[in-house]
Amino acid sequence: MPHKKKATTEEIIRVIHAYLSEEIELKDAAQQLQVHTSTIRRWIRHYKAEGIQFFMPHEHNRVYSAELKMKAVLSYLNGEGGYMFI
Repeated sequence: MPHKKKATTEEIIRVIHAYLSEEIELKDAAQQLQVHTSTIRRWIRHYKAEGIQFFMPHEHNRVYSAELKMKAVLSYLNGEGGYMFI
C-alpha cells in the first residue's frame, strides 16, 4: 500500500486560510491534504493559538508560558471544553 504524501507547511497554511475565509469546507480541506477532518480541526486550533510557528520544525519540546498554562487550566475548570479542545 502506498504511503500518503505529506503536506508541506505552505500547503497546510494555504488550506487553513481557505477554510477560515470560508472558501472551502472542512471536508474539502481534509481531502486536499489527505488527512482526517479531526486533523484539520487540531491544526486550526494550534494555528489560532500559536500562529504559523506551530508548523515550523523545532528541535526541542515546546515551552509554554505560565500565563498560557493558567489560561488553559481555568478554561478547563470553567467547562469551556475538554482537555483535547483546550
